[in-house]
Amino acid sequence: MTPQYDLLLKGGRIIDPAARLDGVRDLAVKDGLIAEIAAYISRDKAAATIDVAGRIVLPGLIDTHAHVFEHVSGRFGLNADMVGVQSAVTTVIDQGGPSCMTFAGFRKFIAEQAATNVLAFISAYVVGGLEGHYYPSLYGPDGVDVKATVQVVEANRDIVKGIKAHAEIGGYQRWAIR
Repeated sequence: MTPQYDLLLKGGRIIDPAARLDGVRDLAVKDGLIAEIAAYISRDKAAATIDVAGRIVLPGLIDTHAHVFEHVSGRFGLNADMVGVQSAVTTVIDQGGPSCMTFAGFRKFIAEQAATNVLAFISAYVVGGLEGHYYPSLYGPDGVDVKATVQVVEANRDIVKGIKAHAEIGGYQRWAIR
């Protein structure tokens, strides 16, 4: 008999606020999608079973403030999959790492390479999150290119979900604005 499901998670506490679910259940997966959640699903119905009793089973988590432009964002840039799928997070949103000048590299070397779903709030500054603001002279009004930023946003709406403005203490003083 061919199993009905690819995977069965047996006996975990399933918490899904959207479905108003919080309880011990079995969860069956078919073709990468949740196929059934029930108080009891027979092990015979699945090709593989994992006992998750005493563990929490959650829908994909989203890290809404990540810095995953590894090797560009300097000390702030972490590996997308390390902070993503290897940490039980299915989606990360990079906050200000890529910019209009660096977005093509972010897409090719970070978003497209990761198993994690990688989204971004693009930096308003043309240099983006370069070395995490260790070069304050790059982060002033002259470092903003609105037209180029809008063009990159429009061309990458599948990944870009907003624009990071980098509001921070001391910004006015750095720019000599009073």
